[in-house]
Amino acid sequence: MTGMDTNTPDTTQTILIVDDNPVVVKLLAELLKRAGYNVMTVASGDEALDALADFIPDLVLLDVDMPGKSGLTICRAIKDDPRTRDIPVLFVTARSQREDIIGGFAAGGQDYIIKPFTRAELLARVQTHMALRKAQQDLQASVIRYRNLSNIDDLTGFYNTRYLYQTLQEQLDRKQDLPLSVVFIDIDNFKNVVDSYGHLNGSSTIAELAEIIMPLLPEGCYGVSYGGDEFVLVLAEHGSREGHRVAEQIRLAIEQASFLSFCDLAVRITVSCGVATFPDDAQSLKELLGNADHALFETKRRGKNRVVSFSEMAGPPLR
Repeated sequence: MTGMDTNTPDTTQTILIVDDNPVVVKLLAELLKRAGYNVMTVASGDEALDALADFIPDLVLLDVDMPGKSGLTICRAIKDDPRTRDIPVLFVTARSQREDIIGGFAAGGQDYIIKPFTRAELLARVQTHMALRKAQQDLQASVIRYRNLSNIDDLTGFYNTRYLYQTLQEQLDRKQDLPLSVVFIDIDNFKNVVDSYGHLNGSSTIAELAEIIMPLLPEGCYGVSYGGDEFVLVLAEHGSREGHRVAEQIRLAIEQASFLSFCDLAVRITVSCGVATFPDDAQSLKELLGNADHALFETKRRGKNRVVSFSEMAGPPLR
């Protein structure tokens, strides 16, 4: 296998050439490199599959007749693998019979170039499929980006309630043998902040609070903007004690922080937290969220600025 050509600053598009004829490989490689593409070459179908296990090219130029696995077999393998199925495959072969061409398309090839070919023909077809590939990648990236944006709260960077309700039930169903804790968080006396400093500074306070919480969330856990000054934390694989510990760590960090320093203020706030855990405290999504909310109300009743777990409401306090 040859290394990538590094003298192509104008493009990052890579073409994998699969052909056992070194003369053809050299011709194709030089032609494509001069056109500005990165190029890798292999001499057999097995080498092609090994290469595709390590990297995803933007295009594959594939001979049909090779030792070992044929080009048609390799193309089917590429199209059967979810990682590589979207890579366009162009057959470059001396086979010119109608049944050969039909067989190439039936195997999943996007185009069929018959040897000998002209430079202009090859580059035109390569450029067409590269443009289609780039457009497809851009579209996929846009879909993912907009899907993510539709689940993110603009102010806090946390997920929104749509994401919470869409994914939490899936989490409970998928890992029924593992605990999951939910923490409800409410800013204490937040109306006083808004009344004293205005709605814009109130929003800035919420954003700053989210910035404090974010790095304290364990890996695999996430925060949700539940509305206004309320938040939900989803702590996967955290039992009641672990969930209580994370909530207390966050509560303490917020209590010690100073807010709105950007406008020469030093506002102090506190939060109340209620924790409920699946499956110990609840057997369903509705019950889990309801019990976490119930624990939050108990926190308020006990004087705010503390963490109460649903489990301790029916038993001795957590130590």
